[in-house]
Amino acid sequence: MLMSGMSNHMAGVGVQSAPSRPEHMDQPNYLGYLSFRVASLAELMADAGYNTYMTGKWHLGMDVENSPQARGFKKNFISLDGAAHLGPWDWRGPRNANYRDGDELVQVDENWYTTRDYTQKMIGYIEEDRNEGKPFFAYLAYTAPHWPLQAPADAIARFDGVYDVGYEEIYRRRFTSMQALGHIPADAQPLAPEDLFSPRWNEQSDEDKALAAKRMQVYAAMVSELDKYVGQVINYLKEIGQYDNTFIMFMSDNGAESSRLDLSPNYQTFITSGAYDQGVDNLGSPTSYVMYGRNWATVSETKFRRHKATAFDGGIHVPAFAHFPAIIEGGTQADGFGTVMDIMPTFLALAGTQHPGTQFQGREILPIQGKSLLPMLTGETSEVHAADEVVGWELNGHRAVRQGDWKIVWDLALPEGERQWQLFNVKQDSNEQVDLGAQLPDKKAEMIGNWEKWEADNGIIYVYPE
Repeated sequence: MLMSGMSNHMAGVGVQSAPSRPEHMDQPNYLGYLSFRVASLAELMADAGYNTYMTGKWHLGMDVENSPQARGFKKNFISLDGAAHLGPWDWRGPRNANYRDGDELVQVDENWYTTRDYTQKMIGYIEEDRNEGKPFFAYLAYTAPHWPLQAPADAIARFDGVYDVGYEEIYRRRFTSMQALGHIPADAQPLAPEDLFSPRWNEQSDEDKALAAKRMQVYAAMVSELDKYVGQVINYLKEIGQYDNTFIMFMSDNGAESSRLDLSPNYQTFITSGAYDQGVDNLGSPTSYVMYGRNWATVSETKFRRHKATAFDGGIHVPAFAHFPAIIEGGTQADGFGTVMDIMPTFLALAGTQHPGTQFQGREILPIQGKSLLPMLTGETSEVHAADEVVGWELNGHRAVRQGDWKIVWDLALPEGERQWQLFNVKQDSNEQVDLGAQLPDKKAEMIGNWEKWEADNGIIYVYPE
């Protein structure tokens, strides 16, 4: 969606990797890589005269013909797996992670650290070409703080003891802080801990508390290190006199991860064999493999319901920041609705170019669905999407559609026979706690109709349980 300005289905990624179900085979919306029916953001920025660079996670095709190099990036160093941080191991266990330097598959050594090395490679790319005098488009697709939770020991040590009070207390503090900042209504009440956390903090043994607190400590270290190395990019831009001349956008890609893959039989086998040491003192090292789990994920969300992989706002509503003093006033906040599809038209507008429509480099392409966010970022308008515009999402059967302040969500977490569309007014109920479907059957029916049209327009093929 970021690279195409389209829904993930129209961009060819209705599933996140090669399709495995027969219903999805040979279907243009289920390729598992960025379709050539779309022009990529990098291709269009290169066409507009920009040097284009990427470092980090590329989840849009494993093969060279679908690589960043093939989709408009002049220089790139990428992770094909995404879930790797310290040293050469990846998310599948003690085996070498897959990296590509341009078109060449490479391996990294024990000194590798993704957050640091992606940053340094990106700065190197910009510096190498600076004498060309061309503007640049740089895409830093950091993998931190994606699982497995790993960070340098000194970064972890900075957070010693911070999370020993437990997730319930940290949630309470964050809720209060967000109210003070105006992100949560002053009269809102935090949900009862028994509705949010299981097990309760004080129901656990001292050993389990120590392990839980350490997992969150490592996560915090990963975020802190991300701040540190983004700061290096900022400092470099200042050194070369381009800080105020560079539009900078920082955003997350999804809500907090609640699952615990590290508890699966596969990883328990690795632990038993000695490949990983999950003791509290070793957590966060290259030889540990943990995720922080549902309770800390709930703390990370605080304001929103549910987590990554769902279509509730806890799964899809993310923070984003923009800096460009020429047109954006510092310290302002834009509260309008936007989607990741809006990034491409925003960058094209900044570059003084346009999407080509239905033809690009001799091939037919699809027109984009996103809208430029610039009028909202500059304060010209409070919204860039019309109140009647319909925007939908679907992945692995999780789905939702939004129109203005109204949203319906299909909740796959409910027992199969109890699943139905739930209706929310997200302006009045940002935590999606009050299903208004029974009270407003006509609005619910209208929203279901909106979903059915979006579903047809975007070529959704269901093979998931209703």
